[in-house]
Amino acid sequence: MSASLRWLIALAPVFPPLTSSAFITLRYWRRLGGPARTVIIFFLASQLLAALLTPNPLLSLSLAVLRGLFIVSLLLLGVLLRDRVWLRYLLFGAAVVSLMALFSSYAAYGPHFYARRLLHPYYTTSALGVTAAIIIWLVLDWERANPWLRSLLGLLGLAVLMLSGSRGAILALGAGAMAAALVGGRSFLMAIGAGVFFLAARYVQLWKSGWAAEFHRMFSLNPSGRNEVWRRAWEAFSSHPWGGVGPYQLGPWLDPNLQSSTAWQQLLPTGLYLPAWTSSLRGFWLLAHNVLLHSLAETGLIGTAGYLALLVFVGYAVLRARQPIMAAIYFGMLAMSLVDNPITVPSLFFAEVFWVAGGMALAQAGLAVPIEQGLTVDQDQLGPDAL
Repeated sequence: MSASLRWLIALAPVFPPLTSSAFITLRYWRRLGGPARTVIIFFLASQLLAALLTPNPLLSLSLAVLRGLFIVSLLLLGVLLRDRVWLRYLLFGAAVVSLMALFSSYAAYGPHFYARRLLHPYYTTSALGVTAAIIIWLVLDWERANPWLRSLLGLLGLAVLMLSGSRGAILALGAGAMAAALVGGRSFLMAIGAGVFFLAARYVQLWKSGWAAEFHRMFSLNPSGRNEVWRRAWEAFSSHPWGGVGPYQLGPWLDPNLQSSTAWQQLLPTGLYLPAWTSSLRGFWLLAHNVLLHSLAETGLIGTAGYLALLVFVGYAVLRARQPIMAAIYFGMLAMSLVDNPITVPSLFFAEVFWVAGGMALAQAGLAVPIEQGLTVDQDQLGPDAL
């Protein structure tokens, strides 16, 4: 692999559009084994069929094709890379993002910035939390790194995780560490101990600072308005149970007060308008804060069946590969998916990491042909024995 690919991976967290370069891997489709191809074809077919049953089938079909092929390209990228070592290059970009958040928060709040949730120019607090969890997982997996470098990166990840105030990311860290430990990554248990210590420190710090609202939010099971979002997502699904409302068209359901996007507000004085069909895409960035509900609302029962089939197959590959970092990413992000959407693409980079790690698991489990191979192999030839 070229040095440019290393830089591409390293810079992806800082410049998220770089992940779109994964589309070039679609030409390596034949490197997938027979079972993997069958599941992926079923997944793609379900997305296309669901799109045809939405209120706006033409738009939905186009977006379903783009999103489906993007997920497949990310899986293929993981197959081609295969070795988890490639994931470590993400540490560079993730560290830059974390430092940007610390500096931005300091500039906004001053010396007592640690009493508030972190700010970032384009990352949300939840996104910062899952970025920090990925940093911690990668540091724990990088056992041969310089101890000082590991310590600095690990402390940076833990600090950002706690200061982000993302309860979903804390859940992801713990669930991912437990999954990694169960497949042989005992060092990942350190993440749980360190996380408990930092939670206790955050508890004391918030209590002494007098930030009662943040204190109660951080250490409570309050859904923070998610229950209303879940209700609206369910209403969207109930209205269109078979095909959903269409990819990236859930915004008007989640926030009925959204203004029409037929024109960008900044361009109104110029008289430049966007086509009327773009109004259905207003709020395309809004998420249902639960991956299953989001999938049901966007793609209905048909699309969700294919999506779940793909997730289960990737999970099987992760268990079969028995690679701790892949188990941490897969099960950690799935746990966070109960209250957020960290595996929905496109994202700032973490959802892409989820699918790339899944592709690596396919290669490690013998369910795909790695890059140095040229011919189809038996699915047991490359990977360890089945569980």
